[in-house]
Amino acid sequence: MFGLLLRAFQSYVCTTFGPRPWGQVLTQVGFMGEGFEPLLPYDRPLFDRVLATAAEILERPVETVLEDLGTHIVTNPAYPAPRRLLRFGGATYGDFLLSLEELPDRARLALPEAALPPVMLEETGPSQYVLSCPLALPALGHVLTGILRAMADDYGALVVIEPEPLPDPGVALSIRLHEPEFAAGRSFRLAPRDAAHG
Repeated sequence: MFGLLLRAFQSYVCTTFGPRPWGQVLTQVGFMGEGFEPLLPYDRPLFDRVLATAAEILERPVETVLEDLGTHIVTNPAYPAPRRLLRFGGATYGDFLLSLEELPDRARLALPEAALPPVMLEETGPSQYVLSCPLALPALGHVLTGILRAMADDYGALVVIEPEPLPDPGVALSIRLHEPEFAAGRSFRLAPRDAAHG
């Protein structure tokens, strides 16, 4: 999982701020090479050092950097696969939320090496949910918040997402879906345009 996160983080920094800050990050953490490979094994201490160093160089809070990373994962036009994988969950944002428990299995079908932690969704009231990942790193909560907010924009939904306390290690988010059709969402095709015409 850290390989995927580090590669996505590399893309976020280079795309948003340019290659120079990314080079500074690699130099300061003592990493030899131009970047990370998504399928290679990396450990958590390296991820933590890269994250802390990048936040210092970019002069942004770690939490903001992680949430922006989540947004980048969904909105990066150079790599549309994550957005497509998430949009397969349903035609509405509510359907998308209800499909999140299947996401780790769907991710493994697309990328067998992907090891996403289990996800659980509890409907706590009308259009109110709690999304929990009991085995996830705390940092993943901020990434998930960015992903969920970006997907709300993608669907045109108005949502409020807040952290929820968990008694055990892990991540939990409270999600309130206020308006499922608040604005026009982005267009989405089940098949890529080239495949549809091929």
